[in-house]
Amino acid sequence: MNPFPSSRIVKTFGLFAVFFSLFYCTSEQPPSKEAPQLMALGYGINGISLAVEDIDSAQTYFTDVLGFSLPRKDLEKSLIDQAFSSFFQFPDMSYIELVTLPDSMPTSEKNAAFRSFTKQGQGAFSYSISSSSAEQTSNWLTSQKFVMDSLQSLFMTEEVPSGWGMNDGGATMLSTRFVQQDYPALLPDFMQIRNFPYERITDFISFYVIQREFISHPNGAVGISAIQLVVKDLEKSRSEFQNMGFEEIIDDNLKNQARFRVKRHQEIQLFGVDEKDVDSEFPENRKSKILGVTVEVKNLKATRDTLNLKLPEKAIQFDSINQILTIPGEYAMGLRMQFIQESKEQAMQAERLKISFGGKLDSVASSNAEAMYLKYCALCHGPDREGYAADNAPSLRSKSLLGTSFNNNFLRYTIQYGRNETAMAGYYKAAGGPLEYIEIELLLKWLNEKAEIENPIELSNDPIKGDIELGAKIYSQACASCHGAKGEGVLAPALGHPMLLATASDQFLRYAIAEGRDGTPMLAFKDSLSSEEIDGVTAFLRSRASGWDVPKTAVVSMPTPEEYVLNPNGKQPNFKLREGLYLSAKQLNEALKDSVKMVILDARSTAAWHQTHIPGSAPVPYYEDPETFVQHIPNDGTWVVAYCACPHAASGVVIQTLRRLGYKNTAILDEGILVWSQMGYPIRSGQ
Repeated sequence: MNPFPSSRIVKTFGLFAVFFSLFYCTSEQPPSKEAPQLMALGYGINGISLAVEDIDSAQTYFTDVLGFSLPRKDLEKSLIDQAFSSFFQFPDMSYIELVTLPDSMPTSEKNAAFRSFTKQGQGAFSYSISSSSAEQTSNWLTSQKFVMDSLQSLFMTEEVPSGWGMNDGGATMLSTRFVQQDYPALLPDFMQIRNFPYERITDFISFYVIQREFISHPNGAVGISAIQLVVKDLEKSRSEFQNMGFEEIIDDNLKNQARFRVKRHQEIQLFGVDEKDVDSEFPENRKSKILGVTVEVKNLKATRDTLNLKLPEKAIQFDSINQILTIPGEYAMGLRMQFIQESKEQAMQAERLKISFGGKLDSVASSNAEAMYLKYCALCHGPDREGYAADNAPSLRSKSLLGTSFNNNFLRYTIQYGRNETAMAGYYKAAGGPLEYIEIELLLKWLNEKAEIENPIELSNDPIKGDIELGAKIYSQACASCHGAKGEGVLAPALGHPMLLATASDQFLRYAIAEGRDGTPMLAFKDSLSSEEIDGVTAFLRSRASGWDVPKTAVVSMPTPEEYVLNPNGKQPNFKLREGLYLSAKQLNEALKDSVKMVILDARSTAAWHQTHIPGSAPVPYYEDPETFVQHIPNDGTWVVAYCACPHAASGVVIQTLRRLGYKNTAILDEGILVWSQMGYPIRSGQ
């Protein structure tokens, strides 16, 4: 029904692309789940376009009075022929756009409908919903008997700097919209941004908090939560939105209204009108129109106080019961503006994960980061980051380490994906772990602040040219006793690990050899080795690199609680434990062969379980609240064996918890899963 193509110009997606390249493009995301037909992986409400008579005064009003901020003051060419626009973008990616068509411009076929609309006065003329596939959306709506226009290719007006990946000369956007029909409600456009990584925005918490950090608004606006439509026939309009595939929010208290969920907490709200109000509500026999938008703000009281200073008293309506602040359309260019307080959960997430890239963490974010460290890291790296609490995990307070890894992926990838065949598991949610991307970024920021790293140690990207044979000789003499003859790690990190060598530059390795790692047993060799010898060791380590890439997420079905007990009708094992606690790998392997009744628990991060695990084991991470898993583990004398890679730290936490809760037959796999695998015992790997 909408006669206007969306006039959204996505120049600020270049801005987003910069943020995205900094914080997301380093990470491969999990396979997307099956998406709804209507929007596919679209992120929700795209925005609303508002026709104004004087765009300069409208800009001033929306910025100086309503308090929104513009990314730029100069106007852009609109997708409507000969029109100009500017827009206000919110952290949740939604926007309000101002569009004008100067009177001096002749009416063309493309802008005729827009010119006709503006003759009725100012107001919102279109709105759009995000779709990751305009073609899929169009096909779905066609199958639902809607009449759709052909896909339209839309282009940006300016070229984005190379390297941002948002403009390769092709169409920037694809749009699908409804052909004008006798639809009872004003229906949305659906907009796809070409080359936009929709699948990565499934990690919306990380994306939203990062956007919120960089896009601020004086009145604290954080996003559009609802678009309001007024319609003549509410029941027919409700039926159309149901047919499109929007989920209706059932509310028995609604009178002459209907609500439909778009994404997360966003809505499209339909308002019916009485017959006597039709003429005033719908000029020139229009059947529906955009009434207004609801905008979430950080602090509703502050927004109200600010607007009270800017607007006449009659321009502000406040519903104290429902806590809704309304500015009627006559005071907002024909668009009714409503402001509501953002949810406490959303506000807490934003504060808890606020990284403050330009400054130090505040007390809330810092406390949250410390709590994450104590929960996930302290077991091995020590409660004060001193290291070597378990399995020779290195210190995380070394200025040498943190200062040189500040601007690269060395620590980031290690936390995200772990290092396979070592005790370091991955913790990234996209890989099956517990942490969102933004939580890992917050943890890294906190570690650097605790180590008092204000500025990173700048290292060159130049490769090191050295004598590999000389380096091999020096390594054998000075390094192998701690790092292993083959770089496998003995008392220190495994320098031959493919991931370490892939994320550590030559200069990073050389700096560590020359300067050592303060607060660790790693000494500085700059005084005992010549520059040529240090270059040789660096070149030797680089020669050991076998290549590494971000691992694909392993797909393994998680066992249900009913499957925790292996061989429920089998016999009880007769285990003999070392020191009354440790079970040998040989005994456990024989028990598996004999199909005895038992429970095997993997105490590592769930990401590690997805990569490799002992067949039949259930993931019960050491950091989980016992109440979340104890209810599924029988306390009837059935043997429970836990394992990890440390080989005793994480599994020890789980078993000691079970013993404290009264479980009798419990044991820790003595050798751990790494030695279990080396002994040739069965392992299941993710696909």
